[in-house]
Amino acid sequence: MTIRVRTARGAIRYPVRVSAGLLERAGGILRSAGVPKRVLVVTDRTVEKLHGGRFLASLRRAGFHPRVIAIPPGERSKTPERMRSLCDRWAAWRVDRSEAVLALGGGVVSDLAGFAAATYARGLDWYVFPTTLLAQADASIGGKVGVNLEHGKNLLGAFHHPRGVFSDPRALRTLTPRAFRSGLAEIVKMGVIRRPAILARLRRLGSNGDVAPLVRAAAKEKAWYVSRDPEDRGIRRELNFGHTVGHALEASLGYRRLMHGEAVSIGMVAALRMSVRHAGLDPEPAAGVEDLLRSLGLPTRLRRTPGRAFWSALERDKKRGRSPLRMVLSPAIGAAKTYDLPSLTSLRGVISSLVQKP
Repeated sequence: MTIRVRTARGAIRYPVRVSAGLLERAGGILRSAGVPKRVLVVTDRTVEKLHGGRFLASLRRAGFHPRVIAIPPGERSKTPERMRSLCDRWAAWRVDRSEAVLALGGGVVSDLAGFAAATYARGLDWYVFPTTLLAQADASIGGKVGVNLEHGKNLLGAFHHPRGVFSDPRALRTLTPRAFRSGLAEIVKMGVIRRPAILARLRRLGSNGDVAPLVRAAAKEKAWYVSRDPEDRGIRRELNFGHTVGHALEASLGYRRLMHGEAVSIGMVAALRMSVRHAGLDPEPAAGVEDLLRSLGLPTRLRRTPGRAFWSALERDKKRGRSPLRMVLSPAIGAAKTYDLPSLTSLRGVISSLVQKP
């Protein structure tokens, strides 16, 4: 299945393909797209071991000459220092704008590789081969690339859209159960803010269920948002549902204890409860989404009350604007809207309600 990201005037156009076996066919796909023979592969060490062999073999069979950099896995690699190290390697190799970047991995890899591609030599073309559920359903689509700073997530970044996104659902078989569950959070989000049918599909998803249709459904909706708002200035901000609290949790915990989807899951529960208080969301469907998150094995509670680091990260959030709190809420399942709230008082109450009782 091929989904298209296409802005109104066609300034941004690229395919999002979801199909089994794309990693083995990567070389032929890129050759058909006219990609130069010299390519720069960015991956992480875990993905390199799991998928690097067949991916690189496909490239070489098609006549490509890949040069590979494998970074340590995990969110802690999304730093300015790691990005500079990547660009220093390219400079030592005398890379120029005739070469293309291939990002093979999850959201960390695509964020880092895409940001390096955006800045090195004032911009290199790049292509994404996402290997995690979170990246296939969400993170690899949309051109938002960047790295984290000590005070917040993705505070240093750019918009640099890929030339193509190629998702192979077979790669998801190698995910740990925890990483798989983490990716489901972003699919739940798309069901809440845009397409309730996705939630119904998730409720029917068994332990051995085929997740490829859910990847396609979520990717299609993400492409819809990006096509209408490629630089995140309007309707695309709805995709931040659950991320205001989620990003603050990640930053305050040093990007160690919670995976991104786990933090977003807790953030969505907070956003749902805030939606009941401030946006008129019916409490019954809100509770139903909380139940769904729990049934998928995602966290919906906090072990302890967040401290000063959490609230500091929240107040520095790049989406906050000039109001005390800017937050995406859901007035009804299948809809979303950005609200400027007058104070943090209500959110403090909601956060307290999420703390597990001893």
